[in-house]
Amino acid sequence: MPPGHPTPVRVLLRGLELVQALNRPGPMSTAALSQKLRLARTTVNRCLATLEATGFVERAPDSRRFVLTLRAKTLSHGFDPVTERLELLRSGLRDIAPRIQWPTSLMRFQWPDMFIEGSTDRDSGFAVEYFERGMLVPVLTTASGRAFLAFSTPRVRETVLDFLWPIRPAETVPTWADRAALELELAQTRERGFARAIRPLRVTEQGSLAVPVMVDGEPAAVLAVRFALSAVSFDEARKRLLPPLLEVVRSTGV
Repeated sequence: MPPGHPTPVRVLLRGLELVQALNRPGPMSTAALSQKLRLARTTVNRCLATLEATGFVERAPDSRRFVLTLRAKTLSHGFDPVTERLELLRSGLRDIAPRIQWPTSLMRFQWPDMFIEGSTDRDSGFAVEYFERGMLVPVLTTASGRAFLAFSTPRVRETVLDFLWPIRPAETVPTWADRAALELELAQTRERGFARAIRPLRVTEQGSLAVPVMVDGEPAAVLAVRFALSAVSFDEARKRLLPPLLEVVRSTGV
C-alpha cells in the first residue's frame, strides 16, 4: 500500500475477491472458491453467508453452489429498473413452478446468444437436461431466441440477423430457405404473441414456448417453458402452460 494509506480491511477485500470470482465462470461451490482464492473454507463460508444475507449472492438450484444475484450486477451500473423486474420475474417463475411442473427459464439476449438468468429445472421432475443460470443457448433454434427476434425493433433484429444468418445451423436450412421465410415466421410470432420451437431428443421431441417481457418497446427478457411433445401437444401447452408465464409477466407491471 502507498505510504500513509489506511490499513486495508481484509474481510472487505476477501468479499470483493469472491464477487469477482463468481462473476466469471458462474456457479461455484465453497470448495471451488476456497481453492481458487487460496482461502480457508471457513473464511469463504463466512463471506458467502454475509453476501447471501444481504442479497448479493444466492444458492444455485442444487444448493451446493453459489451465484451472484442481479442485485450484485447493479453495483457497477447503479439502479437499473430492468434488473429489478428480472428479480421479480425469477421469483415469479419459482412461484408457478409447482403449477406448471415443466422446466421454465428466464433469459436475456447477450450477444450473440440467449443468456439464462434463472430456471426451475432443478425443481422440475420433467427436466431431461438442466438449463442453469449462466448458460448460453442459441438464438435461431430456440423459442426464447425467436421471441427475442420477433419482438425486437427492426433495427435490432436486422443487426442480429446480419451476424447470425451466414453462420446459422444446418438444421435450420430446411425450415427457412431464405431470410424472407424466417421473417414470415417472426411476423406470425408477433401476431400470436409467443414463439415456439421443436428440438429432437433421444426418446421424443421437445417443444418450447416463449413470451417476451417488453420494456420501453424492446424485449428486455424472455420467459420460456420446455415440454415433451409426446406428453403435451403445442395446443395443450398454449392452453395450460402459456397462461402462467403471461401471469408472471403481468405481475411485474410490464
